[in-house]
Amino acid sequence: MNTSASRSTICSNASAKHAIHSVTERRKLPETAAQKTALITGASSGIGRAFALGYAARGVNIVAVARRRAPLDALASELSARHGVTVTVLPADLSKADDPEYLFETLPRQGIAIDILVNNAGFGVPGHLCENDWERHRATIEVMATAPVRLAYLFAPTMIERGHGRIINVSSLSALLPPHAGGTLYYPVKSFLYQFSLAFREEMRGRGVNVTAVCPGFTATNFRAAAGGTVESVAVPRWLWSSPEDVADAAIRAAEANKAVVIPGLFNKAVAATFKLLPGPVARRIMQ
Repeated sequence: MNTSASRSTICSNASAKHAIHSVTERRKLPETAAQKTALITGASSGIGRAFALGYAARGVNIVAVARRRAPLDALASELSARHGVTVTVLPADLSKADDPEYLFETLPRQGIAIDILVNNAGFGVPGHLCENDWERHRATIEVMATAPVRLAYLFAPTMIERGHGRIINVSSLSALLPPHAGGTLYYPVKSFLYQFSLAFREEMRGRGVNVTAVCPGFTATNFRAAAGGTVESVAVPRWLWSSPEDVADAAIRAAEANKAVVIPGLFNKAVAATFKLLPGPVARRIMQ
């Protein structure tokens, strides 16, 4: 494929709106962690909450985003008391197309510049494609595909301008496995986020912005309960599951080390490696 020098990239033509909002962010932030801020979606529970705890323990201020305000307020109180960081609570529903823009426009008015973006929000839809209402599927695509790309598009230009940034996209071990019935939408959406991370990482190369895809597998969260059962509802011994804290810690360290992909947990690494070696037909049969 011929790739010309004039090839456009997702952030190459930042709009005038970016320029307006970046005026208050133009000063390069000092490298001390206490003066950095991480925006974390899906921060109210599970892996998102673990990201907030992990970054706060490192002295990073937090912008906590989720649909429900009450758990965000509780998280803010906990982080402020334990680590003395500033926590900004922003309830938002990323299944709504305008909410990423709302986050982007609100934060500069509060004097907040985002140095770290963690696209973590997500949920599963149990059952087959045609067994669920389309609105549920639309929300899945909006939250786990459209919103992460939109947030990266909005916040990356100001990271580039300051010469420093981290973008962590929480994909899934599912992105590295053959899809199967019942995961008809979840697997492809997580695969999209994984591939987007790798492609966007190349755009950010040499600009000071590290992009990392996280592919957690069996993780002890309330994800299954919140979704009413998901494609990851499988019979795996509990001792093989990762904790949200382990996932977040591995992801944070990988982002700082500028790694493209991190698969937390030895068991999950083994699963990914095994399926990579298997012939396609054999791998798909195993997943049936």
